[in-house]
Amino acid sequence: MEHAALEILVLLLVGSLVGMVARRLHTPYTLALVLAGIALGFVDLEQLQAFELSADLLFTFLLPALLFEAAFHVDVRTIRRDLGGILLLAGPGVGIAVTATAFLALALVGMTGLRPELGLPQAFLFAAIIAATDPISVVALFKELGVSRRLHLMVEGESLLNDGVAVVAFLVVAAVVGVEVGHGHAPHLEGTTDAIVYGLRTFGWMVGGGVVIGLAIGGLGAVLWRQIDDHLVEITLTTVVAYGSFLLAEQIGASGVLSTVIAGVTTGSFGARFGMSTRTRLAVEDFWEYMAFAANTFVFLLLGLELQIAHFAADALPILIAFGITVVARAAAVGATAPLARLFGDAIPTSWGPVLIWGGLRGSLSMVLVLGLPADFEGRTLLIHLVFGVVSASLFMQGLTMKPLLSWLGLVGGGMRNPEVELQRA
Repeated sequence: MEHAALEILVLLLVGSLVGMVARRLHTPYTLALVLAGIALGFVDLEQLQAFELSADLLFTFLLPALLFEAAFHVDVRTIRRDLGGILLLAGPGVGIAVTATAFLALALVGMTGLRPELGLPQAFLFAAIIAATDPISVVALFKELGVSRRLHLMVEGESLLNDGVAVVAFLVVAAVVGVEVGHGHAPHLEGTTDAIVYGLRTFGWMVGGGVVIGLAIGGLGAVLWRQIDDHLVEITLTTVVAYGSFLLAEQIGASGVLSTVIAGVTTGSFGARFGMSTRTRLAVEDFWEYMAFAANTFVFLLLGLELQIAHFAADALPILIAFGITVVARAAAVGATAPLARLFGDAIPTSWGPVLIWGGLRGSLSMVLVLGLPADFEGRTLLIHLVFGVVSASLFMQGLTMKPLLSWLGLVGGGMRNPEVELQRA
């Protein structure tokens, strides 16, 4: 216990120093964390090996904090006009991206002999893991440059639902290939038909159950917040809502991820609006911003401690190929679903397509998922290298080139500084 406490303190200290340096250099915190994680890969101290990374630790303690914080800031009133397009990108779009990524990775990395241990199970696991997008730095850049508020909200809303669907897809794929990742025992399936039927049934139950539980617990929280006016109690209740919705959904085999996301959206859109004072809402936002900061810090730095730098560097070519594959798969998903948005609402402008593709950065959620794989799973080390490498390349290559892309497309200065005018104009 003493070693665990020491490791927590060291990681928080490192995270604080990284945050200070990132702010001074005007660099996104996640980019600085990538470099810090790589640096920790060179460190071999017994005091920093107290935690044994497990699915329970990652899924139960870190994942809900990341999801609830993002969901709390999404107001459903502002994304209603683009809800159809968002659902298309986060639903069928994820399916297209996962399928394309898996088969391309198998063909270009596994079957070429570059890394023969990347078989079909590993390819689909990698595809589901990396499907989750996390464009935090891009959204921050949108605000800074005055990009259309409608585009900003669409990217943020799609990312949130995308995360939930991607995690469900990962859990279904893991169950189908017989890998236990902290969501019950993997079933014994015989044949393709069994796998397809099980996958569809499980996906439906996890999504439906997660949404219902999230709405119920988020709604109950909204009722309670109207009865009190104490920011400390209300912050505590948001913690109960975030983790309670996750744990309850997991207990019945539903998606704890989607449950937490829906509970967070319900809390931010209705509970905070009708049941919290301005002071309480600001306090809640600050608390969850810190929780997400701490969770990101632990994920990136703990993964850095897992890396063996020499082996990681040896996988540079497969990582670059995998990064290219994820961009192509994202382009296929956006290209197939974005034109259909006009059937359910306003059409998505053509100039937004490149932004939706290039702005689909990967982040900490993908790393939580890959670290949750069992230690004895064949190909786990390769998947860790691919995921960390793709996330790093995504944050640097896509994140740092987004500003020139927005300028080239003429999307800078689109009205973010006057949200009401922009909502009427978009």
